[in-house]
Amino acid sequence: MHQHRGELLEAIVRRSGYSLKALSEKLGVSRNTIYNKFKEYNLSYDFIVRVGEIIHYDFTYEYPAIKTRLRIDTNQSTSDLWRLERKYSRVLESYNGLLNFLLRMANDYHLTRMQKEIEKLPG
Repeated sequence: MHQHRGELLEAIVRRSGYSLKALSEKLGVSRNTIYNKFKEYNLSYDFIVRVGEIIHYDFTYEYPAIKTRLRIDTNQSTSDLWRLERKYSRVLESYNGLLNFLLRMANDYHLTRMQKEIEKLPG
């Protein structure tokens, strides 16, 4: 099954936190053009790669057909770094979920010492 490239691009751009205004300026197009690109089912890989370079995202994970493998000074590919970032994000989300659960339990059972210890933790 084929993915709607424009919708996937939009989701990743929005998740990246990169503003559409800044993206449009870097691409040299209007924001309306970007919105129109998000509607394209078979958006060109060239456009996707250009956006990826701007928002520092390697789309080869989503689209293995894209063969652009940029190397950084350490000779580790950017796609490997993005995979690590995705793993880190999942671990961080789990950590935060666990902290929230523990804090709710401490609040529910009036465990003030546990509450204080949890509040000291980063997150």
